[in-house]
Amino acid sequence: MHHKTLRHRNCSALHGTLGSYALHFSVIAALGCCALLPLMESAQGATPVNPSDVVEGTTTTPSQPEKKPAKQPEEETGLAAHASEIVDDPDIAVDAETDTDSDAAAKEEDTPESKKTDADKAATDKAGTKDAAANNKQSEPEPPPKPETAPKPTPAPAPSTAAASEPDAPIPDKDRAIDFATAGNALRTQAARYRTLTNHWQAIAPGATLKPGDRSPRVAQLRKILQQYGDYIGPPGPLKASDSDHQRFDAGLQLAVESYQRRHGMEVTGRVNKATLRELARPPQELARLLELNAERWDKLPSAPGNRYIFVNVPDYQLQLVDQRKVVLSMKTVVGKSSKRTPEMTTKVVSVVFNPTWTVPRSILLTDLLPKARNNPEAMHKRGYRVVKYGTNTTTPISEKSIESAASGEATLRQISGPGNTLGRVKFVIPNKQSIFLHDTQAQSLFEQHHRAYSHGCIRLQQPEELAYALLGPQGWDRTQVAQATVGDESVTIKVDNPPRLFITYLTAWVDALGRVQFRPDIYHRDQREL
Repeated sequence: MHHKTLRHRNCSALHGTLGSYALHFSVIAALGCCALLPLMESAQGATPVNPSDVVEGTTTTPSQPEKKPAKQPEEETGLAAHASEIVDDPDIAVDAETDTDSDAAAKEEDTPESKKTDADKAATDKAGTKDAAANNKQSEPEPPPKPETAPKPTPAPAPSTAAASEPDAPIPDKDRAIDFATAGNALRTQAARYRTLTNHWQAIAPGATLKPGDRSPRVAQLRKILQQYGDYIGPPGPLKASDSDHQRFDAGLQLAVESYQRRHGMEVTGRVNKATLRELARPPQELARLLELNAERWDKLPSAPGNRYIFVNVPDYQLQLVDQRKVVLSMKTVVGKSSKRTPEMTTKVVSVVFNPTWTVPRSILLTDLLPKARNNPEAMHKRGYRVVKYGTNTTTPISEKSIESAASGEATLRQISGPGNTLGRVKFVIPNKQSIFLHDTQAQSLFEQHHRAYSHGCIRLQQPEELAYALLGPQGWDRTQVAQATVGDESVTIKVDNPPRLFITYLTAWVDALGRVQFRPDIYHRDQREL
C-alpha cells in the first residue's frame, strides 16, 4: 500500500512537470522563434538583445570582409610598385600604417545607421510605410554592395596621415633632421649644463673591467656619473635601495652603460672596459669646451640647407638624405683614413654613373699602384688597369715602358668598368678639386667594422643603389631600371635633375633630434689642435 501511494505521488509530480514544460513551449510558440534569442542569451550571461533593434550589418557575416576588396599589387606600377621595398624609409612605414588605419576607419564609418537610412528610403518608396520597410529589412536583407559601385566613405585620417599632409605638421622625433639654424645654440645650452656638473663630478677609481653582476664601490661611482649625464634614470623620489644595492651592477645600470656607449660612438657592449673607462674619465669641463667647439663648426654651415640635401658627418660614419626636414634614407659609410683624410666641403650631387671607370689620382698612383704595377704588371692588367695618356682616352696595356710613362707624369692608370672596379657599380659625381666621390665598393666587409676610416679620401656607401634610386626616382626611374643599369660593363652617366646639396662635415659632438648629446671619436685629431 505504501509503495502504491509513492508511485501515485511520483506520477502526479511527473504529470505536473510535463504540464509545466508544455505550457512553456506553448508560450514560446505563441511568441515566435524570435523570443528564443533573448532566452538563450540570458541563459549564457549575455546582454539581451531586442529583436527590433537588430539591423542588417551589425553582426559579422561571411560576406562582410568582401565589402572592401583587398588592393591588387599587380596593378601598381612604377614608384608605387616598389615603395614598400625602400630600405630604412620612415615615410614608407608611415604610409603602410596609414593604409591599414584608413581601411579600419572605413569599416567603422560604414555604420548600420547609414545603411538603414538608405534602406528605409527604398522601402518607403516601395511599401509606403516605415513598418513595411523594417519588415522588408528583416525578411529580405540586401546583399552587400559591389565594391566598384558602393559609395566610398571618407574616413577621418589617422594622426600620422594628418601630420604628413600638413606642410607645417610636426615630424616624428626619430625622423627629424637636425635644424642647422639652432644646432649651435643647442650645443651651447648643453655646454652650460655640463659645466654645472663639474663640482659634483668624481672619476671612477682605476681598476678592472666592470660588468653586469659585479659588486663594488666603483659600481656606485659609475651609477652616479651616468645619472649625472642622464643615461641612468633612477626610481622616482628618494632612492630606497641600500648601499650594497647601489654597488651592484644590475640590469638597469647595464642599460645605462649601453646608452652612454651609444651616445659616444663606441661599440655597445654593456661592459665598462678600458675604452669606456677612458671616456668616462674625461671631466665635464673638457666636454663643455668640446661642445662649444662644435657649436662654432655648426655656425659655419648655412642656417637654411634647403628642402632636400645629403648630409655626411665623417666621424659618425653615416650618410643621411634629408627631404622636407625628414631623414628619408640613412646608411653606413667608409671614410678616409688618418693619412688620407676626407675633406669638408659643400657641393652638389650632379650625376650618377653606373659601371664607372676609375682614373687613378696621381697621389694614389705614386704611393700605392705604381709599385704594384712594377712588381706584377700581369696581375694589374687582370684587375682591369690600363695606361692612359693625359688629355686622351687612348689606353694601352700595362708594360714596363707604359708604366714608366705613367711614372714620368705623361700618363696615369685607369681601371675599366665592370664587376671588379674599385668604385663598384655606382658612382656619384660631386664637383670638387680633390677628386672626391661618393661610390660603391668591393670591400663590403668593412661596413661590419665599428670604426670605418679606411679609404683614400672618397666616401664609400653601404647602399649606393638605394641612393641612386632616391635621386633618380623623381625622374621616372624605378628599382628595376636601377638594378639593370648596374649589370654588364657599359658605363652610363645620368644627370640628376635639381641636384641636392651635399654637406661633408667634421662634427665630434651635436644634439640629436631627441635632445640627447652625441659625441664621436676625433678620428683626425682635430679637436686636440683646436681646443
